Amino acid sequence: MYEPWYGFREKPFNLTPDPKYLYLSHRHAEAFAHLEFGRRERGGFVLITGEVGTGKTTLARYFLSKLGPDTHTAFVLYPALTAEELLRTILDDLHVKPEGDSKKSLVDALHRFLLEARAANRNVVLLIDEAQDLSAEVLEQVRLISNLETDTEKLIQIVLIGQSELRDMLARHELRQLAQRVTARYHLSPLSLAETGEYVRHRVAVAGGEGKVGFTSDALATAHRLSGGVPRLVNLVCDRALLAGYVQGSRTITAGMVRQAGEEVAGRPAPAFRWHHGLIATGLTLALALLAFAVAPRLAQAPEAPAASPPAAIRALASTPAPPPPRSERLDELLRTMPREGSFAAAAAHIGAAWGTAALSRTTLRAHLEQLRALDLPAALEMFHPARRDTCFVALLRLDDRAAHVAAGDAGDFAAPLEQIDALWTRDVVVWWPEPADAHAGSIRGEAWARQALSGLGYGDPELRAAVSGFQQKAGLVPDGLLGPRTRMALFALTPGPRPRLRANGEQP
Repeated sequence: MYEPWYGFREKPFNLTPDPKYLYLSHRHAEAFAHLEFGRRERGGFVLITGEVGTGKTTLARYFLSKLGPDTHTAFVLYPALTAEELLRTILDDLHVKPEGDSKKSLVDALHRFLLEARAANRNVVLLIDEAQDLSAEVLEQVRLISNLETDTEKLIQIVLIGQSELRDMLARHELRQLAQRVTARYHLSPLSLAETGEYVRHRVAVAGGEGKVGFTSDALATAHRLSGGVPRLVNLVCDRALLAGYVQGSRTITAGMVRQAGEEVAGRPAPAFRWHHGLIATGLTLALALLAFAVAPRLAQAPEAPAASPPAAIRALASTPAPPPPRSERLDELLRTMPREGSFAAAAAHIGAAWGTAALSRTTLRAHLEQLRALDLPAALEMFHPARRDTCFVALLRLDDRAAHVAAGDAGDFAAPLEQIDALWTRDVVVWWPEPADAHAGSIRGEAWARQALSGLGYGDPELRAAVSGFQQKAGLVPDGLLGPRTRMALFALTPGPRPRLRANGEQP
């Protein structure tokens, strides 16, 4: 309802575990580092726990999306299974057909697959989400799966992700053998006050609302107090606060709007507002129903004063069902079917062809479309699709107001709606660019090239580090004064000269 009013491409505070919205707080970055450590070590279990709504599933999907093409994955989402059903689920995910129906046949098929994967120098990762729902019998089966090994290493890396109860389960005497094999464990705690503010701003920016809507510092503090820093609850409160801002015709979200949102979601006055697990487990549906009941009369009875209600055009838009977002069937098909490894090589080839040279440097970063538009260089976007677990790549060659011109796999250049690209992009991007010879940080020629580029852009400070820092601040980079790869790439991109560009000639960023 409120997306057009704020200029969002989509709702920023949906509850779905969309990896492009993952905010890597200090805690989430540490949890991801534990997952990476366990994957590299190839031994024992990795255990990630956390309270309801702390972002465990989103982190799991992000981790899986980062695994390379040399890794087979089995992702168990609904672990309320018998031991035999778990084995079948794992084999199905790995596309392995057992020769019989007995448990022994299932284990033998898995063992053969793991040995073949190891012989081909491929890794296998089993990730079980909501693992607190596993029975003791199934956990014992998981332990037995971990016994599939060679003389020197494990054949499968197992990751268990679950709520805090999972830690209590593994402390039980009968599961001590499994607990002793946990080589990396991390407990996700809620966000701090500062992290909550960054989390809210991050999601607003990803949804396309940067500079179009703002939460006051008091509003962010209130959201943190009401949610306890739990990301899912932050989403609930902020979503309702945006609705309150829409009703009041304001693009600045205040503490009062957040308190109102807390009342509506909890179904009781804000001073008594407390988040209990019972609210999430049993009261959420009722709270949403109460919200729908409470908001509809307000929309119908809102005062006519311009400061208190949205403009007439917005009200008319809200009363009309929104048309489905435009989409390219061609892009959808490619994202569903392209192999990850092949898609990356194809994207690199398309971008190399645009430059007309193979001598290109490569820089990886996280960004959004407006940043890419300002950078104005062809790039490979890492994309996901709801029908697949891993990601793939498309080459972004041009941008206009409504469409992105991309090339993927063997397909030539074609146009896809910006909304579709933005919705399926992880925000990770690889940029290729012809870095001048010896322009790397620390070299004399590199410093000379940087001074010339900086001077041409108006940063002529005789102290190189000061000039670099001034440029970085203006370009939205960390102003550390160092000529790192991103700074060198931004210098090159903003220096005038003939090159492939994303934007049409003369278009302003």
